[in-house]
Amino acid sequence: MRGFQQNIEELESLGARVAGVSADTFASQGAFAESNGVTFQLLSDWPDLNTIEAFGVRREGAQVAQRTTFVFDAGGVLRTVIDDQRDMNAHPQGALDAVKQLAG
Repeated sequence: MRGFQQNIEELESLGARVAGVSADTFASQGAFAESNGVTFQLLSDWPDLNTIEAFGVRREGAQVAQRTTFVFDAGGVLRTVIDDQRDMNAHPQGALDAVKQLAG
């Protein structure tokens, strides 16, 4: 999330909207956002995990999601999926690269 926050101005200048979704509670999302200076929306999928299930990113046998980034175009079409579980910098950089490509 910090990487996305570092790139938020450039992402938004390209017309992107950023949101994070996790299985954490709303309260923990708020605390995380405050302590890390996150200015974009962080959404809680707790307790039903409907979004995590719908996107197919729930970790097997767990109440958490795999770290996955989805980039949609302005028409709502999924264009890029970043699912690197080891390199967290791959997510914000990959999203920025995808948005730049979409902005053409």
